[in-house]
Amino acid sequence: MLYVLLAVNIALMVIGQICFKKSSVFIEAHVELPLLLRYAQNAWFYAGITAFGTATIVWIKVLSMERLSAVYPMQSIAYILVAIASFFLFGERLNAVNIVGIFAIILGVILVSQR
Repeated sequence: MLYVLLAVNIALMVIGQICFKKSSVFIEAHVELPLLLRYAQNAWFYAGITAFGTATIVWIKVLSMERLSAVYPMQSIAYILVAIASFFLFGERLNAVNIVGIFAIILGVILVSQR
């Protein structure tokens, strides 16, 4: 159950970041509106807040089940998934340094999660 909740938490964090990126595109595309109105009329902004809020609730449950020092590094998997999603959804580039960094994160998660 712990790993299912952790996966849900990570997925919600990734979804939240994607929504916030889409929100920023909306905000930049509607410069004719006052800034606060651009947020108020931005469904992506609300979706991102909802995803992060839900992720926080799930995260608190995860923390009740395992040591913070064991599960917190696993959240860095979200960085990897966001990089991959950004490549496919927004056409952002992944260069050799990014890929090496992704493998370093994977290795770090493996090492830190060992008991």
